[in-house]
Amino acid sequence: MIDISKILENKYLQLSARIIVALVFIVFGMSKIAEPAQFAKDINNYGMLPYQLTNLAAIILPWIELISGLLLLLGVRLKTNALLIAAMLIIFNIAVATAWARGLDIHCGCYSDVAEQTVGWQKLVENFGLLILLLIIYFFKNNALTLEALALKHENS
Repeated sequence: MIDISKILENKYLQLSARIIVALVFIVFGMSKIAEPAQFAKDINNYGMLPYQLTNLAAIILPWIELISGLLLLLGVRLKTNALLIAAMLIIFNIAVATAWARGLDIHCGCYSDVAEQTVGWQKLVENFGLLILLLIIYFFKNNALTLEALALKHENS
């Protein structure tokens, strides 16, 4: 019988999950930071935020994505960053699902100019996959291979 908990506790699986989620959010954030006007248009296409908040969201959200992605990659406050990224993904999924349900044929706004993808089931599946990786990071936290573990080791020596 395969012991799933042993697999999920594997530090290399956890490191891989961290790297995948972190790189996705680093790339997403950087692409939006480079093109804030385009990202503001993408946000506006969803029709969910008041127009006055669109520019503010387009400026702040990419930096949150970038910083949380970097911290996750480096292994700083894993649970906190996993929760923050999961919250963003849940909000993104709600926006994508409602736009898809309304029949909107719009770009998701996830990548800016890196890769264009429209709202739909593919985007929802991608985001749910990232959420599964975040669950592994959150519930099977292993401090090996993190800056926090390195700092603790240095502190104790």
